[in-house]
Amino acid sequence: MKHKLKGWARELWSRGLYHTGLWRLVDRLMPPRLLVLAGHCVEEEASNGGLPADMKLSRGRLEYILRTLGRRFPLVSVGAGQRAIAAGAERSMVALSMDDGYADNRSALLPLLERVDGKATVYLESRPLEERRVNWSHKWFWLIDKLDAEQATRLMMVEVTDADTSERLRRLLEEAPGDLAYRSKRVLKYEAPAGARDEALDRIFQEQGGDERALCERIYMDWEDVRALHSSGRFELGGHTVHHHVLSTLTAEEQAEEVRGGREVLVRELGEDAGVSFAYPFGRRWDFDAASADAVQAAGFVGAVTTHAGVVTKGSDPLRLPRWMIDEDTPIHHLVTEACGGFALLRRLGIDLVE
Repeated sequence: MKHKLKGWARELWSRGLYHTGLWRLVDRLMPPRLLVLAGHCVEEEASNGGLPADMKLSRGRLEYILRTLGRRFPLVSVGAGQRAIAAGAERSMVALSMDDGYADNRSALLPLLERVDGKATVYLESRPLEERRVNWSHKWFWLIDKLDAEQATRLMMVEVTDADTSERLRRLLEEAPGDLAYRSKRVLKYEAPAGARDEALDRIFQEQGGDERALCERIYMDWEDVRALHSSGRFELGGHTVHHHVLSTLTAEEQAEEVRGGREVLVRELGEDAGVSFAYPFGRRWDFDAASADAVQAAGFVGAVTTHAGVVTKGSDPLRLPRWMIDEDTPIHHLVTEACGGFALLRRLGIDLVE
């Protein structure tokens, strides 16, 4: 009930500000801020058709969001916006960010940004670029797309060598499976030993006819694509580790290697102006820790973004910057309310209607 009440209050507040135009007054009254939007893909069947729906936005929807926000707020990169706010900018901004480095960033997002005259930040995993290999979650998405969530979960339950993980998956199958794809992924991400999970997924993926290199070529950019984004002048290229592990599950030394390794590749290929901004994989507060932030700073990044909603202000922790995750169903009145400082105003009063 508490969650429903918060949702109703969020709708009333954001719709009220948006539809009455009061958001413009709030924007003038609140200190300058940067709203960072976060997504993964622009929908494109040829490259990302097999990825979950919540990872994709249609071209029309994303263009509508950027045009609506861009009429009031400059569309900048994350790094440029962070620097401007820290330096005392007089105007608020919006930054679009995309995680992982998918092929549609060049084929769909670049022309879209040219149409709206905007900029964006893309956070790159380095392993797909260097080795043409994908992280475990993409093999899981591929299996679900090929088989369906129930069949994929049953196969994983049998194949995984960790008894606890097998039992957790069995229990999921016995429950109402309406969100089985999400819940099974969560078990594999947070509860399964990484080694046992990856070995089982590799076996099933290959037995079902999966081709890892072909999958990577289809869904991820290559270095030619990345250089095209870099030379366009519309993209900041940031770091997103080597393998896209949950950093908080690694030792401090392993985290440092993941973060530093990703940045070194960017600097080697694109120069020192690349790899200024970093995004924690998955980005929830339990997905990274103090050692993660230390690794980010030691690697030479000047800022790091999470996936907790909010706006960047002059007093924001540069290693824990908020971002709004967006998908096809994200209401525009929520985004305008955050961009104008409407939710931040309530946070000053101890009321958080978002998190």
